[in-house]
Amino acid sequence: MKKILLIFIYILTINPFFAQEEKTSWTKEHISFGGYVKYINSVNFHNAEDLMTDNLVHNRFNLKVYFSDAVKLNLGMRNRIFYGDMLKSIFFSASSLDNDKGMVDLTFLPISKKNLVMQSTFDRLNINFSYKKWDVTLGRQRINWGINTVWNPNDLYNTSNFLDFDYEEKPGTDAVRMVYETGEMSNVEIAYKTNKDFDEALTIVAAKYQFNFKSYDVQLIAGKFLNDYTIGIGWAGNIKNLGFKGEANYFINKDDSDENALVASFSLDYAFKNGINWMFSGLYNGNYKESGVMPLLRLYNSELNAKNLFPSEYALFSQFSGDFGPAWRWSLGGIYATENNFTIIIPQLSYAIKDNWNIDLYGQSFFADIPNIKQRNIIYLRTSWNF
Repeated sequence: MKKILLIFIYILTINPFFAQEEKTSWTKEHISFGGYVKYINSVNFHNAEDLMTDNLVHNRFNLKVYFSDAVKLNLGMRNRIFYGDMLKSIFFSASSLDNDKGMVDLTFLPISKKNLVMQSTFDRLNINFSYKKWDVTLGRQRINWGINTVWNPNDLYNTSNFLDFDYEEKPGTDAVRMVYETGEMSNVEIAYKTNKDFDEALTIVAAKYQFNFKSYDVQLIAGKFLNDYTIGIGWAGNIKNLGFKGEANYFINKDDSDENALVASFSLDYAFKNGINWMFSGLYNGNYKESGVMPLLRLYNSELNAKNLFPSEYALFSQFSGDFGPAWRWSLGGIYATENNFTIIIPQLSYAIKDNWNIDLYGQSFFADIPNIKQRNIIYLRTSWNF
């Protein structure tokens, strides 16, 4: 914890301009600082007899320092305070929040009490160098190879969970990333990720070639993913007025051919003339193995990755969204998975109080054909302020 605080202090004091009034103009030109504060109240229930109420205060700081046109420092710090009934549940463990699998431990718990837990983590801490056609980033960063909105087999480095609606920035990973621009609409990207022990079984190294082909953005991927070799393809384009995206990766296990698997997804989206938008997505998870464990618990307690995107072999997603005037926005979505007819209904209503103030109402209702497992509903009320 002390080492992390020292890193943070060092970054903030890396140049004397923070303490010198004469450097104010340099600061305004070369420093970008922002973030947000959110408060979320959630109610988790099956019926009125088993209500669980929880609270989350979520704060973020984003700092960018532009030392020159070629060198940039990027830092993102996430702080979350949890309190409520969930901390008393058998499914909650504070130690799970103090689990940083990067090369450097940048996650800690300033407060860890029975009824109150605070987690602080640096999910971005990197330096970026750019020169002519080259772009190199070292450190904790977001390597976003995914194209689809819901499921991303191409996203090898830092898979995100679609149901985690309160993490817009999405996870980062400790890596070295190099991009070389081969043309106006094409580039080659190579990234390397490992852990502090340089464990080969936890190493990811892959290359992506991105180009344009007949009005489609296409990417080809090849590399090593954990204990697998993998090849993949992704695309984004249109079929007339219908948006069409897709991703697929085939994983070849180094030790056991029975572990080979294809994971693929696609999505369609359409904008109606009345302002309503529709999106549909499908997933095939060839790595899925049947289990008697409730899919809801597996989804939230297990770590998702590109080879394990959802606890079902097949899954479908559909969503309609639109606006009620300039300040209101709504959406209604749902996920259906073939595993135990697992279904999730996801409504959302948002209101922009001001340009930087928002209030959102989210719902997630879970259903499954499993004996003795109750249907669950979660309602979230979030207020957020951006600065």
